[in-house]
Amino acid sequence: MLPAPRIHRFAPVCSLLVNAAMVVGGAISLAQPREAGAQSMPRQLPPVIVQGAPAPQQGSLNLDSEASVGSRLGMSVRDTPASVAIIPRETFLERGDNVPALAVSRSVGFAPVGMTAFAGSALAARGFTGNNSVAQLYDGQRMFVSGGAMSFPVDTWPFERIEVLSGPASVLYGTGAIGGVVNYVPREIRRDRSQYELFGSVGSWQTLRAGAAATGPLGSNAAYRLNVAGNTSDGYVDRNTTENWVASSALTIDLRSDLKLTLMYDGSDQNDQGYFGTPLIGGRIEPRTRRMNYNVTDASTRFRNEWVRANVAWQAAPGVAVRSEVYRLTTNRDFRNLENYTFNRLTSRIDRTFNFGTDIDQTQYGNRTEVSIDGTLAGRPNRFVSGLEVNRVDFQTSNVTVNTPRVVDPFVFDPGLFNQAGGVRPTLGTATSLLAVFAENALQFTPALTVITGVRTERIDLHRHDKIAGTAIEYDFSPTSWRLGAVYALSPATSIYGQAVTGNDAAGSLISLPAANAAKLQTGRQFEVGLKQQFLGGRGDWTVAVYEIERKNLVSRDPFTPAVTQQIGRQSSRGIEVAMAARPLPRLTIDANATTLRAEFDDFNELVSGVVVSRSGNRPANTPEVLANVFATWRLAGDWQVGGGGRYVGRRFSNNANTLEIPSYVVGDAFLSWRATPRSTVTFRVRNLFDREWVTAPYNGGAQWALGDPRAFEVSGRIGF
Repeated sequence: MLPAPRIHRFAPVCSLLVNAAMVVGGAISLAQPREAGAQSMPRQLPPVIVQGAPAPQQGSLNLDSEASVGSRLGMSVRDTPASVAIIPRETFLERGDNVPALAVSRSVGFAPVGMTAFAGSALAARGFTGNNSVAQLYDGQRMFVSGGAMSFPVDTWPFERIEVLSGPASVLYGTGAIGGVVNYVPREIRRDRSQYELFGSVGSWQTLRAGAAATGPLGSNAAYRLNVAGNTSDGYVDRNTTENWVASSALTIDLRSDLKLTLMYDGSDQNDQGYFGTPLIGGRIEPRTRRMNYNVTDASTRFRNEWVRANVAWQAAPGVAVRSEVYRLTTNRDFRNLENYTFNRLTSRIDRTFNFGTDIDQTQYGNRTEVSIDGTLAGRPNRFVSGLEVNRVDFQTSNVTVNTPRVVDPFVFDPGLFNQAGGVRPTLGTATSLLAVFAENALQFTPALTVITGVRTERIDLHRHDKIAGTAIEYDFSPTSWRLGAVYALSPATSIYGQAVTGNDAAGSLISLPAANAAKLQTGRQFEVGLKQQFLGGRGDWTVAVYEIERKNLVSRDPFTPAVTQQIGRQSSRGIEVAMAARPLPRLTIDANATTLRAEFDDFNELVSGVVVSRSGNRPANTPEVLANVFATWRLAGDWQVGGGGRYVGRRFSNNANTLEIPSYVVGDAFLSWRATPRSTVTFRVRNLFDREWVTAPYNGGAQWALGDPRAFEVSGRIGF
């Protein structure tokens, strides 16, 4: 039982549970058995409609599992001409990765670079950083970013698996995916029997976490799933209490033997007091400031999301399937923070500036409809999918901005209160409409050779209303992306592939772009070759990928007219990624990966104190060039298991000038678990085993660093029945 003072923290989950229950209960009458004499309804549609990944095997990269993130054609990881990874639910639960970004960062080439004050979701991949360059999907649907922050999803508890695609993916998902894409797939719906699962944990800094899951049939022609989770923590930094809640539910109904309707609701509520980093003193973190929070006492950062979806799947004919999904996503954000902290060498004090508050209301709604055909072309096996996507995003923001500095002693100070004397002022409103047509095709030329092609063309209309200046402007973008790839099976265990693919993104968050950055989209292209192979008689897999990416139209300063910005910059990266998973011994599993790359500005200028300075040859800020992961588990005698691993992130720079270096770090984890029953475990876990200091992201031009958690302990239990 929770201590009495903390029970109130669990109150927000009630509203999420009510909304989730409405989705399941509101249509339950449709799920009742048919009247006598009516033809019974089969419980599953043909496999071409019900897509999912086979159960993963230990010591495997799941090369034969389907990953929807890499293609809409229902292809396996092995048959996709790209670097694709699948992280199954049992893997991230075993490792204790409840934060989505940290779970993703175990895969090859990805690093967590987001601040918790901005929901901590930002990732770096293949030399490109942030939510605008590494897109995120929820169950295959794209979520659009505003202000650089992606606040959904919150917790890994509702997921069946996480799928990761490295490299440009605009041909699949549109603008804003130069570095890669992550797809969070909700838990599956069981139609054969009911299943229930409970989870709870307690850890350092009064951290509490709990979750529940249920799924099963409702009558003979319907089934449901319901997942809820919440956590609360005081945090290792002063005055940094966090509370996060998430609910996910779905009801699927067989309307006919060839027609299925699925209704879904997902919601989350995040509250964070706002830790924006620790100021550097003498170019480093002063140990006495390690747990100090320089934000104001009444600081707050809150994200609320609600997503309602309806999906129809129709088996129109043998080999012909139609899917259509309509959705509405609402996002609300409320910030009240004093964000920038700079050490003043002349006064030996901390200058606190940027007293900033914002209220954001964002609504995204749309539809994606696609038709897939599994047949032949010129007598050869062929898969084809084509579709139409439309959506609209309405964005409104009101701000409070006070720039009067507040000077405090670095070690002893009164945090003060947020200054809202100027009031909340409407600042920006945008309306973004998108119409896209896409198509993919996979033709098996020979039993060993498959060629995959794809194209997507879009029309994006952006209406931008500056409410302070009273001006409005329209932007129109018409990007077209394409893909050409091939996979050749050298043997049943070995495949090689190659692909050329193009992509595009905006010079910032598309729907909240500054006017100076909205002239045109940035464009990119990638060339990639790789190998995927099974070894150890099927007990291990390994992959290797070599790539080169170039992005053009970066916003850069005109060297002859410093006040003028132009989209004339260019950036590139090239690298190699290697991943391996194996079970060399019956009780031992090993998962390891590494990447090394070179990322640089090829042509880029910045304005510094009124002077244009070239950054050509420099590395983009917050971009690590070396990454590595290793994780191993050993099954002891009886029902005990021990495991652990580490994540290495190479050095980065806080700024594009490359004058402020962020040191590399290694964070190690370890656990010991006991399996009480086949579906029940108790786990003791240590995070950041060696208590290393590590940096998630720089802020305030590199003058402060947001630090990751120090050593922490956790005891958790999970039971299924």
